[in-house]
Amino acid sequence: MRNGTNVGVRTVKSIEQPSVSSRGARRLRRFGFRLPRALSLLCWLVLAPLAAVAVARLVAWDGDTLLAEANSLNGLAYVPAWPVLLLAAVGRRAVLSGAAVVVIAAQLAFSAPEVLAAQPLPTWASDAPAISVFDANVGADAGNNNMSGFARAIARQAPDLVTLEEIDPQDFAQLEADGALAPFRYRAYARGTLPWGFGIASRFPLQIEHVLSGGGNPFLVVARLRLPRTTVRVWIVHTEAPVASLWRWRSELDQIAARVRARGLHHLLVVGDFNATWGNAGFNAVLRSGLIDAAAALGQPFAMTWPESRLLPPVVRIDHFLSGSGVALRRLRTLPGPGSDHLALNGEVAISR
Repeated sequence: MRNGTNVGVRTVKSIEQPSVSSRGARRLRRFGFRLPRALSLLCWLVLAPLAAVAVARLVAWDGDTLLAEANSLNGLAYVPAWPVLLLAAVGRRAVLSGAAVVVIAAQLAFSAPEVLAAQPLPTWASDAPAISVFDANVGADAGNNNMSGFARAIARQAPDLVTLEEIDPQDFAQLEADGALAPFRYRAYARGTLPWGFGIASRFPLQIEHVLSGGGNPFLVVARLRLPRTTVRVWIVHTEAPVASLWRWRSELDQIAARVRARGLHHLLVVGDFNATWGNAGFNAVLRSGLIDAAAALGQPFAMTWPESRLLPPVVRIDHFLSGSGVALRRLRTLPGPGSDHLALNGEVAISR
């Protein structure tokens, strides 16, 4: 106030600057991505069967053929849950994200026993005598009628013991005619009612004790291998595939597990095509009998063996080397299975005296 005159004062409002968090929120609203409903529905359609397989494994493990086949993939069956989780998280679909996390948790839980099964080699095995074993499903059922590739593979590996599954008498005779089995003084063939059976060739004395059959076709050959200072029990396996007969596949795996429990683990080597993985109940029963899965113990759980294809890599490991006490795998390799739908296996087997 000056000289009695009122002077108006204009009030200026202060303008608050938006906080950093407010600006960030507006940017998210402006540029953020929300998964469209159609794509969200598609993700649910991918996730729902995976969740169903996981639940079925808990309540009805290998309850039917489709479940058995899905379970054989073990952790790989649930891989599609990962891109679903990524899309759901970026697209701000909380419920879908949570469901994907649950499926992935099941995947990790189911895979962990095999992935974490690696163990050090027994101290006695590093300098123990060893034999080389070549095992292969030669694929007669897949139409492989030419054994020349396997003849070359056997010659290259120069094993002490050869075990062959799904081989018919003509194929075994071809290997003999090609000279592939000439280094092996001891040979045997176990025939079933189907066109194929087992072929065995050994540099050391070999005696077949039993041939167990399921539905007329052999699924287990029980043999003894006499080495210079000890004897090793060698069992060669080729179970029925679950897609062919679910009950027979289950029965054969159960019989193998029961036989291991009854006969013991000492100096026992079990090799062959189990048509089963760590994801299957029957194979887990075999492992619970005390046998050690060589590939998993050597830290090679992803050394898949089937199917062999020029286009895609193998996705399941159904061919195995399993060892009991006094037997340990120092090395195990997958090899091409010429003309077969299986990769072959070559193992260096240490044996305690």
